[in-house]
Amino acid sequence: MASITADLAAAVIPEGFSLLEQRSGFLRNCGEFYVHDERPILAVRLAPHHLNYVSIAHGGFLATVADSAFGVVLRHLSKTQSPAITINLNVDYIGAVREGDWLEAHVEVLKTGRNFIHASCLLKVGERLVLRANGVFTPWKGMTPCT
Repeated sequence: MASITADLAAAVIPEGFSLLEQRSGFLRNCGEFYVHDERPILAVRLAPHHLNYVSIAHGGFLATVADSAFGVVLRHLSKTQSPAITINLNVDYIGAVREGDWLEAHVEVLKTGRNFIHASCLLKVGERLVLRANGVFTPWKGMTPCT
């Protein structure tokens, strides 16, 4: 098991991705995430702690990746850098993700209004679609969150 984990740590990060430095406390517990330098993509390399009892990615983790990708991209696109709070998240599980897979969450903002933002996200391993998510978000109007 230790050699598998070491192999994952040594796995090559694709060109154009940088380590996501600023993460919430929850996301820090999920492992290292990467953001594309130019495109609205969040990515992660699947490790043993992301798997369920049948050795594929846990569905809750995949939903977390999609929701987190929305948050990272929407905050980046925000003029005020204000976080977006999830109002609704719909997830369709399409395929399995396995240990060692490089998982990318591709976000597209569909519509931005004064109070709501509609967006979609496709989770892919290479060109293989593994999850589709749609969400509705609202800009955070409360106190500045902790970093």
